[in-house]
Amino acid sequence: RKDVSMNQSQGSLFSKLLVPLIIVVIVVYLIASAWAGLRNPYQFTVAYADTMETSVTASGWVVRSEQTVSGAEGVVQLLRNQGEKVGKGQAIAMVYQSETDVESQAELIQLEEDLEALQYATNAESPSGTVLDSQILSAMSSLRNASSTGDYSGLATQTANYRQLVLRREYLLSSEANAAMTQAATDLQARYDALAGDQSGATAITAEESGLFSSYVDGYENLLNPDKLEGLSPKDLAAFSQLTPETEANTLGKLVTDSVWYYAVTVSGDTVSLFETGDSVDVFFDALSETLPMTVYSVGEIQNGEMVVVFRSSQNDSKVEDLRQESGRLIFQSDEGLRIPKEALRVNEDRETGVYVVLAQKARFRPVTMLAEDTDSYLVQANPTDEEDTRILREGDEIILASEELYDGKVVR
Repeated sequence: RKDVSMNQSQGSLFSKLLVPLIIVVIVVYLIASAWAGLRNPYQFTVAYADTMETSVTASGWVVRSEQTVSGAEGVVQLLRNQGEKVGKGQAIAMVYQSETDVESQAELIQLEEDLEALQYATNAESPSGTVLDSQILSAMSSLRNASSTGDYSGLATQTANYRQLVLRREYLLSSEANAAMTQAATDLQARYDALAGDQSGATAITAEESGLFSSYVDGYENLLNPDKLEGLSPKDLAAFSQLTPETEANTLGKLVTDSVWYYAVTVSGDTVSLFETGDSVDVFFDALSETLPMTVYSVGEIQNGEMVVVFRSSQNDSKVEDLRQESGRLIFQSDEGLRIPKEALRVNEDRETGVYVVLAQKARFRPVTMLAEDTDSYLVQANPTDEEDTRILREGDEIILASEELYDGKVVR
């Protein structure tokens, strides 16, 4: 019992001495680490790929040649899709006197498709044999590709083509099908002729000029046009925001009648040196999240510290046909490179400009060329002296930030 009691006393004493000792060791380690950190003059960061641009924020109006399309009394059936090109004199919509006329027209269209398929199948000059088989396989492949890619823009045409080919094969293989299709074509033609002769209640709305159709109208079609751009002042441009244009109730949409369009913006007069007629400028539109190339069309006079700059584009793009009052950026220069803090840039003993990176715990020099800068950073690119120079700065390299002297090969860790 005495031995057991003595062992317990010794264990208790050992525990009492060990715990404070561990605490002392930890405290000493933390103090030493903090002291080493204070004594180490080096800090590090990572080079990463980025873009810097010289740009001016802008807000203004998109101006284009437009013509509204009006409807008529009755049931209107629109024939054109958004952004579809319409030739002069072509139908944009059909107006029917009643729903019955609409149903008759729909039946007439279906009859026409069925007749075309049957006439193709029964035509002696239509393909047969291996040529027909090849065309059927090609049509099946087109349908499969459309399904896998999700591109259904030509689905109606592809389906009609496949249907004609299948009917043609059935017509050639079966005498019963031959007779049935011939009779069906005769019956469909009679029904088609009867309906076509009773379409006096349908009226076509045609395009007075060729252009791209859009169902979006905002009332500015007749207020904002290229003729209004001459001598436009900042006050004139601001006045458009105060207007409350109205659109006629029976308006079906509009035709954009010219591929050329304009973007008129108000900018600070301090930026006048950036703009010269004929210069190319990339314009980033916030609404599109996209940059489009444009040309400086005109530069107005400075009035009360502001001026109007008009940009021009001949890029006939359906994405821009509905733009109107838009904000964005006018980009004069855009550079891609590696972003580094300004304090990382140094000049070595050979008068080369560059940065020091960490390689195997040592500082290694990497020559660079400056592309652009902002308040805190430079955008740079590697600048080796020749093809054999391996001192190339790369994305992800750890860069040294230091106030003390550095040289190639110095241990920094």
